[in-house]
Amino acid sequence: MAAEQLIVPDFDTYPVTHALEEAWVIDGGVKLRWDDGLESRLPVLWLREFSPDISTFHAITREQMIKLTEIPADLIASEATIAQDGFLSVLWEPESLSSRYHPGWLRAHIPDTPDAIFALPERQLWRDADHKKATWFDGNAVREGRHGVFKEWVEAIHIHGVGLLRGLPAEPAIIPEIPDLIGPVRTTNFGSIYEVINRPDANSNAFTAIALAAHTDLATREYVPGLQFLFCLVNDVVGGNSILADGFSIAEQLKQESAEFYEVLSTVAIPFGTKDKNSDYRYTAPVLEHDCEGKLSALRYTYWLRSPMSGSFDTITTFYAAFRRLQEIANDPANQIDFRLNPGEMMAFDNRRILHGRAAFDPASGKRLLRGCYGEREDLESCLRILNRKERKRAATSRHTASSE
Repeated sequence: MAAEQLIVPDFDTYPVTHALEEAWVIDGGVKLRWDDGLESRLPVLWLREFSPDISTFHAITREQMIKLTEIPADLIASEATIAQDGFLSVLWEPESLSSRYHPGWLRAHIPDTPDAIFALPERQLWRDADHKKATWFDGNAVREGRHGVFKEWVEAIHIHGVGLLRGLPAEPAIIPEIPDLIGPVRTTNFGSIYEVINRPDANSNAFTAIALAAHTDLATREYVPGLQFLFCLVNDVVGGNSILADGFSIAEQLKQESAEFYEVLSTVAIPFGTKDKNSDYRYTAPVLEHDCEGKLSALRYTYWLRSPMSGSFDTITTFYAAFRRLQEIANDPANQIDFRLNPGEMMAFDNRRILHGRAAFDPASGKRLLRGCYGEREDLESCLRILNRKERKRAATSRHTASSE
C-alpha cells in the first residue's frame, strides 16, 4: 500500500507557471518535457530524496526523516508518467513506492534551470545623488504590522541596505519592539540594547561627542552583526548629523579605479581588536569579504579597531595605500546622505554593507540620546521570504476561489 502523500515537501505554495507534457525514464533518472519546450533531467536520488510522502518527510515538521543510506543502492524509477491533474508520478523499485510531484514545485527546483521563486530582489547600489530621496516609512504602520508598508520597509533594507522610519513615539520600548518584528535581537559586548550618549566613562568612540567617519560596527567579531537599529529619543544638540553611505557602491568604485587595491583589501587579512577594560574580542580577516560565488558580501570596516598588522614591508605599504583610498571614497560627500535624526525616527540598516557615522556635536548645547540594538541579516531575509510566501498563498487561494465560482 502506498504511503500517504503530501502535496509538496515544505510549507510553501507553488504557482503552476508551466505544465508538464511528457515524462519518461532514462538511465539514472527521469526526463521531463514542459509546455514551453524546456527539457529537464532529474537524477534518481535527487528526485527520490524529495518524495512528498510521510515515509520520507515528517507530516508535521516537513523535515526529511530518511537517510540516503536507507534508500536502496539499486534504486530505479520503473515508471514515470504525467497524471491527469498535471502531477509527475514516479514508481520506485525495489521500494514499490509511488511518488507524486507538484509541477510548480518541480519547476521551482529543477537542478539545471530552477525557477527561483524564493530569490530575493537584487541589491541596488547607490550614491547620494541616487538616494537623496532615502525613503522614509510610516513608523506606526510598520509597528502595527500593516503588511504593505512593513514589506516595503523590509525590502528597502534588503535592496538598498537601509530603511528609515519616522512618526514613532519617542519611547525607549520602541527598541526592541520594532527590531523584534524582523527577528531576535543579537547580544554583543554592548549588551542586547545600548544607548548612544556622551559618557565620561566611554568604552567606545560612539559614546563620545567626537565625529565618527563612515564605518561599520564590530569588525572585531567573528560573525559581524548583520543589522543595526538606531532610534532617536532626544536630539537637541548643536551638530551631530547622521551620515550613511553604501559600502558596496564604495567598494565597486574602488574596484573600477584599482583592481590591485580591491584585490589587496579582499585578500590581505587584517587584525581587529577591541580596546576595552572588560572585553577582548579579536578577529583577523580581509576588509572586503566575499561569498562562495565570489560576490562581495560584507565590509569589515570599523577603522578605529584595527590592530598592528604583520606581513612584508611591501604588503603593508600596499595595504595602507588601498585602505587610505577606500577611506577617501567612503568619506566623499558625493557618496553619503547627511541628515538630522530627530526624536521618534529610526535608522535600520545592513551593518555589513552600509557605512554610518555622524558629525561632532557640542555636548554642552543639549542632549543627544539614541537607543540601539543589533540583529541579523539572515533574519531579515527569512522575514522577507515569509512575507513573499504569504503573498503566494493568498494569490493561490484567490485563484482557487475564482475558479470555483
